[in-house]
Formats: sequence, C-alpha cells, structure tokens
Amino acid sequence: MIEGVEGLMTVGGFPVIEKKAGTKDELLAILTELAKEAKAGLRPIVHFDMHGSMDEGLLLAPSGERVSWAETIGALRRLNGATGNNLVCVFALCFGLQSYREVRLKEAAPAYLFCGPPAEITVGLLEIQTVAFYREMHLSGNVTAAFDKTLKAGMDSFHCQGLFFQALLRYIARHCSSKLRAERAEKLVSAILKRDGIANASPAQLKGIRKQAKYMLTPGQHIVDLFAPYFLAGRPAAFGYSDLKKVLDRSAAKKAS
Repeated sequence: MIEGVEGLMTVGGFPVIEKKAGTKDELLAILTELAKEAKAGLRPIVHFDMHGSMDEGLLLAPSGERVSWAETIGALRRLNGATGNNLVCVFALCFGLQSYREVRLKEAAPAYLFCGPPAEITVGLLEIQTVAFYREMHLSGNVTAAFDKTLKAGMDSFHCQGLFFQALLRYIARHCSSKLRAERAEKLVSAILKRDGIANASPAQLKGIRKQAKYMLTPGQHIVDLFAPYFLAGRPAAFGYSDLKKVLDRSAAKKAS
C-alpha cells in the first residue's frame, strides 16, 4: 500500500513519509517528534498500518510489543493539541475505534477527524480502499468526501465536534441528574475547598461555594463553555446547550412512554 500512496507524490501530491516503529518506545518517540514538528506548522494525516486488539491496543512487529489504547491516545492528544486540533488519524487496523474509550472532557480530543474500523477489517479491503482514499483526497482536497467514497466501506469516522457532543450528553446524564446532583455537589465543594487551600471555611464561605457547585452541576450553556477550550483545543463548539437539551428531552420522553 505504501508504494501506491507514494506514487501520488510523483503527480504533484502531498509528501508521504513512512515511519517504521518496531517497539513501543519507537512509536511513542515518532508521535512525540511529530508533535514538535506540528508546533512549527506541520498538519499531518497519521496513518497507522499495523494490527489492533479490542482490549490490548496496538501490536507492533517484529518485537511483538503492545501499546495500549490509553498510551496511544495520550500521545495523540499531545500531537493534536500541537496542531491546534487539526490532526487527521486513520487507524487501518482491527478495532481501531476502541481508542475512543479513552476520551476525557478535560483533555484535548485525540484528533480533529478520526477514521477506524469498529471491529475486524480485512487486508483485502484495506489494499483496495487505502490508495483510493488518498487518491480521492488528492483530487478533491476533501478528507471527509474521500472517506465516504472509499474507506467508509469498512470504517467509521468521528469528528471532534460530534465526539464532544456525545461526551457532554453522557456527562450530563451521569453527573447532572437530580439523583446524583446532591452527592456530586458535596464532592465538588470539598474539591473547591482543597483547591483554594481553605481548611476551616466560614458559614458564608460554605454558602458561596455550595452555590457555585450547584450552578456548575445544573445543566446549561456554561457546561459547554467550561469543557470546550479543553476538548476542542482552541476551536469553538459548533453547537450550544439548546442542541443538547433537545436530545436529552427526546431521550427522557422516550423513557417515560
């Protein structure tokens, strides 16, 4: 596949650089080096061509070492942050979408756009569609359109905005429901006291902090505004709380019916 992709360079396409990683340290070093180059302006598409496992992450040859999804995504977060949330990742390996179990709202998204298979994928499909994907992207200049015409036959794609939307829905459902809000509020009060170094809070201080905690755990636009700078790494959210509320209301109505 690399020969076919490199052939695009001969017709004025984008530069293609093959990086071989036989060990975990080598892979993480490559991603660290890319992050340094990204700070100087590099905006790469990182294509992973290796084996993947649902539970154990990436398998590297010839060492047989594993790189966990958590380690891989940690390195990609740093790389994506260095690109200003412009990183495109293609995981041409089985179970590539498992990496998104590692999403955290207070950390940068692992990529601006991520493509990978939800389960196993055949080498034959990759051989047919990978070169076609990059050829189409070279011709159209549109990554998502190229994906839809080619790799979509065996992969799914996630955009950071959609991922952020889904992560916020889960956060609100889990942490801002009336059942859990009181318990979460007390934990948040303790965290604020610890953060501010307050050992013996006065009644007035406690009242003010509890009010702050209650506000933070009440669903609203402030939740989107709180997490967007972390997760989207400088990009504004493409939606507001009203969009989230529509989905939450539909889900609540469905459960009640």
